[in-house]
Amino acid sequence: MKRWIPWIVIAALLVVTVVKLAQNKRTVEERMYRHDKSAPVHVGVDTVRLQTMASGQRFGGTVVARNEGRVMAEVPGRVVSVDVSEGQWVERGAVIARLDGELLRLQQEAARITVQGLEKDEARYRILAQADAVQGVQLEKTEQALEAARVQLANMNEQLRRTTISAPFSGQVMQLLVEVGSVVGPSAPVAQLSDHRELEVLLQVSEQEVDLFREGAPARVSMARMSQPIQGTITHVGRRGDTANRFTVRIDLPGATELRAGLPASVQLPGAQQEGLPTIPTRALVGSTVTPEVYLVRNGKAHRKAITTVSSGDGMVTVSTGLKAGDVVITSGFISITDGSAVTIQ
Repeated sequence: MKRWIPWIVIAALLVVTVVKLAQNKRTVEERMYRHDKSAPVHVGVDTVRLQTMASGQRFGGTVVARNEGRVMAEVPGRVVSVDVSEGQWVERGAVIARLDGELLRLQQEAARITVQGLEKDEARYRILAQADAVQGVQLEKTEQALEAARVQLANMNEQLRRTTISAPFSGQVMQLLVEVGSVVGPSAPVAQLSDHRELEVLLQVSEQEVDLFREGAPARVSMARMSQPIQGTITHVGRRGDTANRFTVRIDLPGATELRAGLPASVQLPGAQQEGLPTIPTRALVGSTVTPEVYLVRNGKAHRKAITTVSSGDGMVTVSTGLKAGDVVITSGFISITDGSAVTIQ
């Protein structure tokens, strides 16, 4: 009997442990929160209103020079001289830098000597051919060789000419990208030029905003340093967007000599108004800015719907398609909402 007592005690302890664990499990389950998917979700809402949107809304841009770009080398070589300095104004055709053209000059001289020799051969064979002393095919081959040599000489002349790098347009040397002794290859940048006499404002606008711009239409440009806005003209509206669906718009600034390239500018479009566009709070948007969506409340349920926005500002978003006046959109309580969820309005 004494042998069984330890086993009986162990069995009793196991029973007590199992019972205690079962009781603890029931207690935890009773205290644990379980989301009832059928229960309505409490949400905050707002009603879609129609708002007059003037085309006088503002867009941020940057003042840039109309003629601006890098001067590139067209042939390889070592820089032997730099004829300008940073900040210097240069006219179109002015020499910016020169490359070592000694090797090209030797090739040019060899091509010139070849042409001279073939010209003499061609004259000699022409006389002999007229006297039937040689076959006409020899004259033809000499003429072909002479033509090829002339093409080679013209090629050497052009390459030698391109060792002198000149300004493609008048402008200020903003940056020199080479120095004497540098070795450059074809299409290597040599200098940065900018003509600040003709300026324009560069805008990047969304696919919804680009339809507000028309080439030839006026636009008011203002800056912090100007007491009065400048009347500009829209000269270019991009037809193709970038990877972020942004379109380029350019606005000409005639006579804006006091401005500098690189300064921020604000552009306002005057003109007609677009009446009756739905407006909702920005916090009602879900999804991405490229494909915005909202949750509509209909018959006590949330319905997700895609919309198209035109502009935003002051915490509000103007919508062009997808909503109408009187629609109720959810503005808070999105955590537990899915398409078709039952909702109650707080």
